[in-house]
Amino acid sequence: MATTGRAPKNVIGLEYNTAVVLAGTAALGLAAGSTGSLALLRRRALLADALSHATLPGICLAFLVTGTRHFPVLLLGAFATGVLGVLVVGAISRRGRIREDAAIGIVLGCFFGAGIALSGVIQRSGNGAQAGLDGFLLGRTAQMSISDDIWIGTVALGTVALVLALWKEWKLICFDPDFAGVEGWPVRRLDLLLMVLITVTVVIALPAVGVVLTAALLIIPPTAARLWTDRLGPMLVLASVFGMLSGAVGTAVSARSSDFPAGPVIVLSASTIFVLSFLVAPRRGIIARTTIRVRRRRRRERRRLLGAIYEGVEENGGRPVGEAELARRRAWRPGLLRSRLEHARRRGLIDWRSDGIALTPEGLVLATRTVRAERLWQEYLRTEARIDRDLIDLDAEEIGAILSPEQMQALENSLRARGRLPESPIRPGEPGRGGS
Repeated sequence: MATTGRAPKNVIGLEYNTAVVLAGTAALGLAAGSTGSLALLRRRALLADALSHATLPGICLAFLVTGTRHFPVLLLGAFATGVLGVLVVGAISRRGRIREDAAIGIVLGCFFGAGIALSGVIQRSGNGAQAGLDGFLLGRTAQMSISDDIWIGTVALGTVALVLALWKEWKLICFDPDFAGVEGWPVRRLDLLLMVLITVTVVIALPAVGVVLTAALLIIPPTAARLWTDRLGPMLVLASVFGMLSGAVGTAVSARSSDFPAGPVIVLSASTIFVLSFLVAPRRGIIARTTIRVRRRRRRERRRLLGAIYEGVEENGGRPVGEAELARRRAWRPGLLRSRLEHARRRGLIDWRSDGIALTPEGLVLATRTVRAERLWQEYLRTEARIDRDLIDLDAEEIGAILSPEQMQALENSLRARGRLPESPIRPGEPGRGGS
């Protein structure tokens, strides 16, 4: 965005043109975040890409018919061909036995090709520079005026108001459209209205980011918001905030350097927010998921180690088990086993003595729970599922969440009758019996 010269400044210290553009892109980000969230949850995100490309022939036709580059007229033409693109996608996918993604690709290519051809006709007519249509490909943010801002702001607020007014309906068709249809809700009409909202948002985004990058502004902020929450309300709020931040940051960066056009920088700002969310978001972020996975693996390894020590002490008549015996029992490498034993010792779960390895009271509790779950699961699979013991996964520990209390009691009785139910077989603290 080229803001050169000494332009007058407003009350917050921004150059007038920059303030105008910032207001427009912030309003655009608000609409894109809320509408894009619904499109993402309804699995219509790819359709936004086809819509953005389908608007180009409408812009060109509006200019050819009217001979003016009046902003509302051009956007009205873009809206018309955008809606036409949606209808064509629906017709091809429903009646042509063609998948929706293929139909979207067909419409995207055909409409965008038609738009490029019409744009070439306009350029060769000598009116291309006057039309300024080339700015709609990658955005013409620097040329946005107060009237453009008014149009964008009005349409954006109207879009957000409609999203809020039909909140329950959107929530229902996004998460359970089959139930909505059974209950008599007009799912197809709501879907069509959603497509209209996406089209409107795409159209008002054209001046800021252009035909090529508009879909990114509708998809990236909602995708980043989805990483932070599972609830629709917070997701819409976060997506709108991310969209507004993308517009504001992109405008500010572009205002400081004429080498960076605002449209691409806005999309890059949104991409930066997505990358950060992808890394640090709780539960779904790479760092959080890696941390959870490592903790689960360590907990599973620790329980397997304690279970092996328990069984070794049990078979030795309560005497501590040797390190070599543990290595043979689970086929662990000596270095790996020693590392796990050291970790368990630091946590106060084992007593590593000269005559062997025994369990501390805390370790005995965890080991008993682990071995008990393993043997219950083995018993269930052996007696109920008729699975050979060699095929049983010994890492299954959440049996209580799978079997009913009656099944658990029956399995415990079966193990108790054979002397295999871990209850209190060893007592830490006795000399030579697992403690000191």
